[in-house]
Amino acid sequence: MLSDREKFILHLVSMMTITKLSGTEHSEQLICQMMEDVRCNRCRSIAPEDIGDIIEEVNEEMLAGGIMFKELLADAAWSMTGERPNKNTDWSDMK
Repeated sequence: MLSDREKFILHLVSMMTITKLSGTEHSEQLICQMMEDVRCNRCRSIAPEDIGDIIEEVNEEMLAGGIMFKELLADAAWSMTGERPNKNTDWSDMK
């Protein structure tokens, strides 16, 4: 069974993904309203003042995760093609 915090994060990420992929206008306002509805109906133990902290933590993790996924994809491409993703081999950026 998921905790209320886990449920909230699941719904938050789902809504962020759906609004981003669908190109929904005013998505920030829509997500805020929907998250309040989720909190009231599905995650009652989460205090309204905790929502901002949760969203900030999720955003930080998504940024870190994005960096990790880029590295993993570059490694996967390198292992499949044998070509380095970063072809900068002259070390000029290390001066």
